[in-house]
Amino acid sequence: MINDPEPLTGVVLNGAHGIYDVHTDNGILRCTLRGKLKKAFAHAQSTKLTGKASLYKDKSYASHYQRNEQETPLPQRLSVGDYVKLRQLDNKTGLIEEILPRQSELLRKDANTDAKRPTAQTMLANLDQVVIVFATAHPEPHFGMLDRYLAICESARIRPIICLNKVDLPHDRHVEEAADLYSHLAYTVIWTSPKTGLVSDATGKGRHTTTGSQLYPLSEGGWLADSAGIRALATWDIAPEDLAWCFVEFRPYLDLCLYSDCLHVDEEGCAVRQAVEDKLVTEERYVSYVRMVTGEER
Repeated sequence: MINDPEPLTGVVLNGAHGIYDVHTDNGILRCTLRGKLKKAFAHAQSTKLTGKASLYKDKSYASHYQRNEQETPLPQRLSVGDYVKLRQLDNKTGLIEEILPRQSELLRKDANTDAKRPTAQTMLANLDQVVIVFATAHPEPHFGMLDRYLAICESARIRPIICLNKVDLPHDRHVEEAADLYSHLAYTVIWTSPKTGLVSDATGKGRHTTTGSQLYPLSEGGWLADSAGIRALATWDIAPEDLAWCFVEFRPYLDLCLYSDCLHVDEEGCAVRQAVEDKLVTEERYVSYVRMVTGEER
């Protein structure tokens, strides 16, 4: 261990197989976890995550992506974007001793876990905003998955930006209609046209040129997180009664339902379903919601 025993604070740039690159004031250090932290992770993985406070009851949430300044429970694993305290061992290595409380986290249900005992996967930690990138064609955009991303961002109080890529390629009119819809819902929609996209001939789906998550420094401060694309996305830790609040166009109608515990699927006197019939809420977005609240999301 180097002469200076004082702990350093750093941010996790990337990690795999228990080895993490951490940016500190002393440079980038390759780090492992202290033994007691490994044990704490194992304990966290064996216990159920606690749910967050009800989103629906927090009326300020309707118009602000502000997070509560409260400590989060110890995560089940270290993620890119986590801030940590560590001991520097030599000029190139360190030992992570503590994970600092997260300000935000982008969670999904881990697609690789047993369906009977699902667990959460943190895609990235401590985000201020998320840019969700879909191609306009080759492959065709999956707006149902986009709706799941948006719901996850709304639940986490992370501002989403929608990026429609490959705008130079011929694409169906419904792509522009969908972009108009999301813009009308007050989401920022941007169009890009880089010529770097790769498509698998076998599946017709985009090939993931990024295999893991990585933080890159921005010239004016802050970080850009590049995350690998995913083909399966399911929400995690969003209570059924809160999910409707994550669909921004539902919010004006949630207090108008006949029953306070209405889930807006087949209940009598549902104001959201009436709004769909009156074409105040689109059928496509409502179908996305129903698939999510009934567990049919993929």
